[in-house]
Amino acid sequence: MAEDDEGPREVIGNALKYFGLKHVFIAKNGLEVKAWFELARNNKMEDCPFDLVLTSLEMPGMNGLELIRFIRNDQNQKSLPILVMTENATVETVGELSKLGISSLILKPVSPTDVVEKICEVLQNNEPARRSRLAG
Repeated sequence: MAEDDEGPREVIGNALKYFGLKHVFIAKNGLEVKAWFELARNNKMEDCPFDLVLTSLEMPGMNGLELIRFIRNDQNQKSLPILVMTENATVETVGELSKLGISSLILKPVSPTDVVEKICEVLQNNEPARRSRLAG
């Protein structure tokens, strides 16, 4: 999860763990998430170490849109589920996010329970693709 605002980052991060999601990585911005992906790539991990990415759109350093472009530029990450949280969704931004193949757009403010429900929905819908990716 990448979220620059400490309040939502802490509340949503705790909710993810409370509802049983394991191995939750919490970042302050897109640069931290990018570093994790690069570390996995440098360690020659064939499978992505993440089941999905939850990112805020507005962040300093590397915003959510830049992070998503970075992830999608990796051929192995074309089908990785990405959920985007934002307060400001312009028509142009939504169009760009759609072209990049995000799984869901979540408008802030949002409750931690709603985020967890959306994550579970996306993971359940993505399970066949994930199994296929792991098998082949």
